[in-house]
Amino acid sequence: MSLLTAERLVKLAYKYPNLSNTWYLIATACLTVINQPDEIPKLYHFALRQQLLEDAPTTGNPSLLTNKYLLQLAHDSIESAKRYQDLTAVGMNLPDILIPPGYYDKLPLSYKFNKGEDIFKCQDQLTARFREVILKSVALIGLPKVINSLMILKTVTPTNFRSSVIPERPCVVTPGHIPSASILSEDVNGTRFDDPSRGGNLTVDTIDGPISPLSINNKQIFKDLKRGSDFWNSVYRNKINTRIKNQMLTAYPDLWYYAYHHVYTPLLSFTDIIGAKETSLCVVACLIPQDVNPQLKGHLKGAVNNGATKEEIADVRLLTFDICEWKGGITWKGGKESVAKL
Repeated sequence: MSLLTAERLVKLAYKYPNLSNTWYLIATACLTVINQPDEIPKLYHFALRQQLLEDAPTTGNPSLLTNKYLLQLAHDSIESAKRYQDLTAVGMNLPDILIPPGYYDKLPLSYKFNKGEDIFKCQDQLTARFREVILKSVALIGLPKVINSLMILKTVTPTNFRSSVIPERPCVVTPGHIPSASILSEDVNGTRFDDPSRGGNLTVDTIDGPISPLSINNKQIFKDLKRGSDFWNSVYRNKINTRIKNQMLTAYPDLWYYAYHHVYTPLLSFTDIIGAKETSLCVVACLIPQDVNPQLKGHLKGAVNNGATKEEIADVRLLTFDICEWKGGITWKGGKESVAKL
């Protein structure tokens, strides 16, 4: 049975008025955690269309949940997601996604944009946000689920919005070609470089290309470490930052250094695509299904520290519970009411 129906997509978009511009990020994070990557294409195609509409009133509008044309928009999004996967399977380019003309003027909300370039920019940014929230989830749920979600998302992403081969984050190591004088030999197995342990030129080959000490961008490493430290201190304040750091160090020193150097510094603290508040809300959505109250308590406070309101956090909690209930089989030791909240 499909987890996301047209009715449920509309519910995700309009039941939680405090999440009008973030509901799809929260839902994507949750779906990735509970290992439902096949549902993400439906969510993505619906958000590409729904986010072109003006926000609903923050007080909520129950009539939107049963609006005929919003439900049709959700149904068409489910169908287009399936169709795009079929097109990808046969190597076809994927066209842009717009609201069908048959009911374009019948939807209950006005449009945010009236220029094609503004629509393109909105959908391009939204696509980047989908990729980024899935990537940021890797620190909380592991690499296999994130790989699956990103690969499936790619199969339904319009060709114009596909990511380039250039990373969004500034690289701290830049592999590249080396001077021909540094090459020892070439054969059918590829290029072999001098062995640094034998007094060579310190250039080595890697899976990502040849590197040397000159490939390392020390200035970027410095900036990233400062940014990671600032983000850690924005989540954990009032001496909690050093207390948690020391707890991790005493548990296993490598745990702290991994968290700081490989999670907070390059991953979570990068806020060019998803801001600090949105990142914290998505972290909360990732933690709720995993029944990890000690970590959830810290990140609930961290979300507030990063600018989230109590109303936003309450809606994240309810939205995540809804998806978990639709999935079934997700339980908490003390029941749903035992899950930490503000």
